Amino acid sequence: MRYAMMIDLDECVGCQACVSSCKERWDSGPGAARDWVMTFAYGARDEGDLSLAFYPGLCNHCDDHPCTEDCPTGATYQDEHGVVVVDPDVCIGCGNCVPKCPYGARHADAKKGIVEKCNFCSPHVARGEQPACVATCLAECRHFGDVDDPNSEVSRLIRERHAKPLTTNEIDVGPRVYYAPPDKRLQVLAQSVVRRYDSTLFTHLYRDVTRPVARWGIAPLIALAAAGGMLVNLRMYLQERRQQRAPAAPSEDRDAPATAAPPLQRHAAGMRFLHWFNLLSWVLLLSTGTALMATAGFALFGTGFADKMASWVGGRGNLIWLHAVWGLLWATIIVPLFLYFKRGGIEAIREIWPTYDDLAWMWIKPLVLLGLRDETDLPPQDKYNFGQKLFAISAMSGTAIIIASGLVMTFHLGDAPVVRTAIMIHKLAVMLALVGIAVHVTMAAILVEERPALWSMIVGQIDRRHAQERSAKWVAQLESQPSAKDHPASDELTPAEQGAKEKR
Repeated sequence: MRYAMMIDLDECVGCQACVSSCKERWDSGPGAARDWVMTFAYGARDEGDLSLAFYPGLCNHCDDHPCTEDCPTGATYQDEHGVVVVDPDVCIGCGNCVPKCPYGARHADAKKGIVEKCNFCSPHVARGEQPACVATCLAECRHFGDVDDPNSEVSRLIRERHAKPLTTNEIDVGPRVYYAPPDKRLQVLAQSVVRRYDSTLFTHLYRDVTRPVARWGIAPLIALAAAGGMLVNLRMYLQERRQQRAPAAPSEDRDAPATAAPPLQRHAAGMRFLHWFNLLSWVLLLSTGTALMATAGFALFGTGFADKMASWVGGRGNLIWLHAVWGLLWATIIVPLFLYFKRGGIEAIREIWPTYDDLAWMWIKPLVLLGLRDETDLPPQDKYNFGQKLFAISAMSGTAIIIASGLVMTFHLGDAPVVRTAIMIHKLAVMLALVGIAVHVTMAAILVEERPALWSMIVGQIDRRHAQERSAKWVAQLESQPSAKDHPASDELTPAEQGAKEKR
C-alpha cells in the first residue's frame, strides 16, 4: 500500500481552507507551512483570455526522497506506506534537508525547533481518517488513497483526469502528488515551482572533509600513538636488559640500607572524581554522539553502528535524549566543581602556564623517547610537564567549545544555519580533543615510565623519586613551603583552606 494524492486544478478555488485546517491540526509556527496555495495569472488581458490558476502545494512524498539523504540524524525517512515523515523526537532543527526538496515543501519551524512538512496526516490516516486538507476542501478538489490499488478512487481519478506529477526533464524524483488537467498542470510548471535542489555547505564540508578526516585520519593517529608508545616501551625494556647484563659499577654506598621516601600528595579526591567522571562521560557521549550521525552520508562508521546503538536504548529518540541529558549533566557537574577545586580557575592557569623550560622540554622529550638524547638533558618541570599542560589547555578550551555548541543544538539557540554551524563546530572540537586524548592516554597508560602519574590519579599520591625526576620544580616548591608536611599538594586544599593559609 502506497498513499498518493490527486488534485484537480479545475475545481480548486483558492479558498485556502486546506491551509487553515492543516495549521490548526499541526499547530505550525509562523513561517512554517505544511501546505500552501499560490495564485498564478496566465494569458493576456488584451486578448480576453486572462485566467487564474491556483496551485495547492505540499510535500510530494517522492519515491527517491532526496531530502532524507541530508538528514544527519535520520529524523526524516520514508515509512512503509511511502510517506516521507519527520520524527520530531529525532529532528534537531538543523534545516539541512530544506534545500534538498525540489518543491520547497520543508520549513524550519522556529516555534518548535524542528523542520515541518506534510506527512499526509499519517497518524490520523492510520485511524481511518482523511488528511486535514482533504477533509476540509470545500471544492472537493483533493483526493487521497492507495495508489497501488487500481480500484481505489485516487487511482481511478488519476486515469480518468490524465493526472501527472509535477516533474521536468531535469528533475524527476518520483513524486506521488498528481495534478490535473494537463493544461493547468503545465501552467503551474511554467511558474518554476519545481526547483533545482542541492546540499548545504554543511553537508559538503561534512562529507568531503569532516567524515574522511574522522574515518581515515583520527583513527590512524590514535593507532599510531598507541603503537609509538609500545615501541618506546620495547626500546626501554631492551635498554634495561642490556644494563642488567653489564657489570655493576663500584659504589661506596652500595651496601647502605635503602630508605623509602614518603610519597607526595598529587591529586585531591575531588579532582580524581572529576577525572574519572570526565572519562566515563567522554565514552558515553562519544559513542552516543557518533551514533546520532545515522544516515549513510553522515555515519562515521556505517549505519550499522548507529542502528545498533539506537536499538540498545529503545530508539533514536531515546538516543538523542540520553546524549543531551548526559551532556547537560556532564556540563553542570564538571564546570562548577572544576572552578571550585581550582579556585575559580586561577590555580589551573598557574599550573598550566608555559615556561621557557617547557619549550625546551617539548623539543628534547621526543628525542629522549627515540633514544637520541638522555633523560638528564631534560630541563626541570613543574607539577605537569609541557605535554600535560598542552593537553590541559586543549581539554579546557575544547570542553568550553563542546558545551557551548551542544547547548545551541539542544535548545535550538538560533535559526537553522546557526544550528548547522554548531554541529560542525561541535564535531571539529571533538575530533581535535580525540587527538589530544590519544596522546594523553598513550603517555599515561601505555608508557611504563609514566604509569606512576596515572596511578596517582587513582590513589592521589605519587612516588617522591618519580616526582623528583619528572617534576623537580614542583617538588622543590613543595619542600620550600612551611606547611608541606600537612598539605603537600595545593589542590588538596579547599578554596576556604587555601585562603586561610594565605592569610596566615
